[in-house]
Amino acid sequence: MLFVIDTSVLISAALGDGICRAAFEMALRKGDIIRSDETFFELARTLEKPRLQKYLDQQDKVDFLSNYLMLTNPVTITTKVYICRDPYDNMFLELALSGKANYLITRDGDLLTLDPFQSIPIVSVSRFLNEMSNYPDKE
Repeated sequence: MLFVIDTSVLISAALGDGICRAAFEMALRKGDIIRSDETFFELARTLEKPRLQKYLDQQDKVDFLSNYLMLTNPVTITTKVYICRDPYDNMFLELALSGKANYLITRDGDLLTLDPFQSIPIVSVSRFLNEMSNYPDKE
């Protein structure tokens, strides 16, 4: 199984949010998390925002990004999308389509309203945890 996890969920996981961290870990156990260059750079840019500086020091950010790169699989975007109310969210839909994802996991209402998108479920963190709890771990 292949999963796309949006930036807000990843940031929350990095900050220690229990449900987001659980979703990240479950995605790793059940399948593979995919990323594009654009979604990775969005994550890196977001980690540098001033409001996050009091929660993560520079070494924490470097460690998180390094681990994220090692634990995720790169995908080349082959399909462009211009459908989301927030144009910045199209990158996650493009990744899901180009990478043939089984799920897009998000907290973003602009994405959640599109569920399902071209047969790809767009799910909240809690829905993902609930639905995946019965799936076997990957081998």
